[in-house]
Amino acid sequence: MFGKILKESRMNSGIGLRELANRVGISPGYLSDLENVKVAPPSEKLILEMAKTLGIEKDELLKAAEKVDPEVSEYVAHEPRAADFLRMAKEHNFANGDWEKLRQLAKIAGLGKPEEEEK
Repeated sequence: MFGKILKESRMNSGIGLRELANRVGISPGYLSDLENVKVAPPSEKLILEMAKTLGIEKDELLKAAEKVDPEVSEYVAHEPRAADFLRMAKEHNFANGDWEKLRQLAKIAGLGKPEEEEK
């Protein structure tokens, strides 16, 4: 899935394979292997650089690669209760609808910073 989305995004942006490889600091052969699913997706750092260069949302490539945004990993690493909550969610098999309900409940309860302050 990652390779297909990467290739489509590159082609839609009008950037050639060699040009993208050069911009993100990898070989054209490696990029070709990524696009043709001959190798596993790269590191999160490289995925973020690719998304930025291609002008696409980083979450699209990270999701396709089944990787976690480094900002999220860092947050969880520094917030032990967040990790505990995620473990509990996993144990209880939270589904997509559950996450949406939690997001809405957090907003209703006024948890965290108001959205205007986050930006």
